[in-house]
Amino acid sequence: MLDLHCHILPGVDDGASDPEISLRMAAVAADCGVRHIFATPHCNTRSQQKNFRDRRLIGAFRALQTMLDEAGIPVTILAGAEVLARGHFEEHLAAGDFMTLNGSRYLLLEFYFDEEPDYMEDCLRAVERRGLTPVVAHPERYFCVQRSPELAQRWAEGGRVLQLNKGSLLGELGPEAFETAALLLRRGAVSVLASDAHHFLRRSPDMLPLLDCLARRFPEADPELLLRVNPLRIAKDQDL
Repeated sequence: MLDLHCHILPGVDDGASDPEISLRMAAVAADCGVRHIFATPHCNTRSQQKNFRDRRLIGAFRALQTMLDEAGIPVTILAGAEVLARGHFEEHLAAGDFMTLNGSRYLLLEFYFDEEPDYMEDCLRAVERRGLTPVVAHPERYFCVQRSPELAQRWAEGGRVLQLNKGSLLGELGPEAFETAALLLRRGAVSVLASDAHHFLRRSPDMLPLLDCLARRFPEADPELLLRVNPLRIAKDQDL
């Protein structure tokens, strides 16, 4: 499996706070069959570390891979970011400040939970004008999508990639997120499932509960497609 969305890079956001936690997260992922993790630190936030593309950030990805190799953990780190659409978003986009997923055309994009649909659409189109394909992180958590799931359905029909969070389908992120995620999954609007892990215990990268949930509650879903084939195609900059 490949985990497309994970806050495993140490000391850069609200995910892994230090290298030891990163190593334990990677070990949990490896134990359940994850072999590639897209490290996607929060980017363009109000925090002190904006996590734009620079030598420091690129060096952090490489340092994490070195740590995993030295620890004998069979996980490959792929660089990326979870970009928050806010502030001077289009200016940073034009400047090439954002890390795409493994250097591909795919950009992992998130919004404030209470964001307005018109602003979301403007940002999605701005990404596309740059020749990139937006991967919408956890659409099931946005209030406007919870009210009108058809909004995310239209995104998918328009070629935008929808990535659901493991925790939403497990009921860990509230009933609204679960119901919306279940609806989008059953309608075939979802291309990727990911952990959005922040720790090795809470919101962990362990995919086994998700696989069990899919088998029991969503037999129409294709775990191979959602957890391996499509994430691998994104990593290789291929069409889904």
